[in-house]
Amino acid sequence: MKTHTRTLAAIGLATTLTLTAAACTPASDSELSLDLIPHVHDVAFDPDGALLVGAHTGVYRVDPTTDDTSLVGKTTFDAMGLTVHADTILASGHPDPANQDHTFTAPNVGLVRYSNAGWEQVSLAGVTDFHLLAATAAAPDFLLGLPSDRAVLAASRDAGQTWEDLGPLTARDISIDPMKADVVTATTPEGLMVSRDGGITFTAVANAPALLVITADPTVEEGVIGVDADGMIWTGSTSEGAVWNTAGHATGAASAIAASYDGAVAIADEGGVRITTDAGNTWRTVIRTDASQ
Repeated sequence: MKTHTRTLAAIGLATTLTLTAAACTPASDSELSLDLIPHVHDVAFDPDGALLVGAHTGVYRVDPTTDDTSLVGKTTFDAMGLTVHADTILASGHPDPANQDHTFTAPNVGLVRYSNAGWEQVSLAGVTDFHLLAATAAAPDFLLGLPSDRAVLAASRDAGQTWEDLGPLTARDISIDPMKADVVTATTPEGLMVSRDGGITFTAVANAPALLVITADPTVEEGVIGVDADGMIWTGSTSEGAVWNTAGHATGAASAIAASYDGAVAIADEGGVRITTDAGNTWRTVIRTDASQ
């Protein structure tokens, strides 16, 4: 695949940056106060370029033009794993005890889906809490998940209707390549691992840093952007002989990272959620987390 030029490594972000973006525009009366969003678990971009944020109080959508923030479906729940599947949002986690929507079954909501019709149950209601979910445009019905109750990699080949355990895996994060569905990357205690058979077997990525959270970089063949335990941002690839470059530093420990097809990158860390749309030259805060929760 031809490497696009608009990537973090290619435009000089390997020089040190600090995620100290200017505060975003104050929320209007129609927006949720950014100071009231606690504990971000995951981030993802939808096909329109909007940022989705999975938090302790639900899934939020950040408008790519205005940064206006809204609660998806006006429904609160503890959103853990989060991914985008075609034109829908997939999530997992735990119900909000105050939410009487029976779509979110206690103690674990299983897999739920949001579309124009609202939130609906897909599978594993009351049973499973996926702390991580991953999807890929290369195989729209293929999903991967890391369940919280056991150290395995689970897979679905029918858009989440049924699941199977592929095998043991202790991982903090996973991603699926957007062009090659068989290429799955995972951050493990042994380092960055890659599978080339859809998550069945894994091998170490040579010369890769020990990353904590990762996302596939859709602008680079087998590209990966990640953050290590010290908050250092790295760019590289699972391809043989790939070179890894540092690309700045998060604010404290990072909890999630996402990259879009148009070159935007978002990182959730101890300060909130920040996004760059110019290859890291500037960052802006779009979500502030409530440190008291």
